[in-house]
Amino acid sequence: MKNQRKIRPNLTNYDVIEILQQELREAEKRIVQRTIIAMLAALFALGLFIFVFVSSHEATIKNYAAEAMKKAFETERVIHIIDEAAGTNFLEKSKE
Repeated sequence: MKNQRKIRPNLTNYDVIEILQQELREAEKRIVQRTIIAMLAALFALGLFIFVFVSSHEATIKNYAAEAMKKAFETERVIHIIDEAAGTNFLEKSKE
């Protein structure tokens, strides 16, 4: 408790209320500051977790992407083979 003015020996109700209000304002400031610090720390921790999670799974994601591209190319090649064998030329018609 920080008293900015000298407390008189004979306190009145007004003096007590004024001192309590000052203490409440100071406590409220401390609570708000701690809440803001806690929120910033939580936000930083969440960002750090996301960064670590993504960077640790980067190789797996690249492997999935490479495998998907490989399967897409194989599928396109198979469709060309089937299209030529059937003689329908659906792929050429779809390009028009």
